[in-house]
Amino acid sequence: MYRAILTAAAVAAATPAFAQTPVLEDPEANLVEELVIQAREPGPAWWKVSDADSTVYILGVGEALPRGMAWDRRFFDRRLKGANSLIVGTRISLTGGIKDVPALLKLRGQLRSKTPMEETLPPPLRERFVAARTRIGQPAGPYAKWTPVVAGQQLTGDALRASGATPVADLATKAAKKQKVKVVDPARYDALPFLRKAQASLTPALNERCLTLALDDIEVPAARTRAAAEGWAKGDVAAAVSAPRGFDKCLLILGGGAELWRRAVDDQADAVADALKVPGHSVALISLRPLLAEGGVIQRLEAKGIEVER
Repeated sequence: MYRAILTAAAVAAATPAFAQTPVLEDPEANLVEELVIQAREPGPAWWKVSDADSTVYILGVGEALPRGMAWDRRFFDRRLKGANSLIVGTRISLTGGIKDVPALLKLRGQLRSKTPMEETLPPPLRERFVAARTRIGQPAGPYAKWTPVVAGQQLTGDALRASGATPVADLATKAAKKQKVKVVDPARYDALPFLRKAQASLTPALNERCLTLALDDIEVPAARTRAAAEGWAKGDVAAAVSAPRGFDKCLLILGGGAELWRRAVDDQADAVADALKVPGHSVALISLRPLLAEGGVIQRLEAKGIEVER
């Protein structure tokens, strides 16, 4: 879900000389069982919050749709029409001002590899990486000057583009802009605080772990990925959350990653609650696992006293 953050983390992290086994915290691992539903209406699953004069429709978003795959957009198009806003809670964005540029460039330079990246990998991992990039038609050059965590992020993006898959949030945002619906991106944060924590945690072992997670995703058979997408399109949430999410876990391994995830969940819940204060209706896109997890967006809304209708 939050792969955009890894781009910034990869650009800004440094690799200390010592190694350790990364400890993985996974706040998305445990989903609230009663929220893993089968939609009654055609198309993907929705949730709703409302009061006397306002409603927010929440669309749970799965992974990118495979090339050529259609989904029933009737309810999305109907709810987007005349909406006050489209809340895009499917990514974390890290930003920096002009004053941050020197620090970011310094950190970026520390992540450059003097030795071609593939030569730094253990043989089994190197073989997997070479096979994966060859399969999508990529030479060694684009990855050679970076450490494994950057190469993993780049390869994941390259594989997604090669597959022709399209993120649902991209389609929804395009539709919102066409209809002049305000797009709200609630999880935008200054880059440096997180990136400095990531820098302190990024070890050789963690570099290899993140690359391994990327390869785990890329090597998943296309049929499994498509089955998860088809489940999402039919409102079968259990099938939708079966999609591979290996590289997403890299965020949670990085120093400050789980903390940032919780902050984003809080801010997405706040954005939905704020939209409920405006008469009329809004639409929110929230990635399924952060939406349904224990301590996720739905539970944060309920903690505010807001009833969430399944």
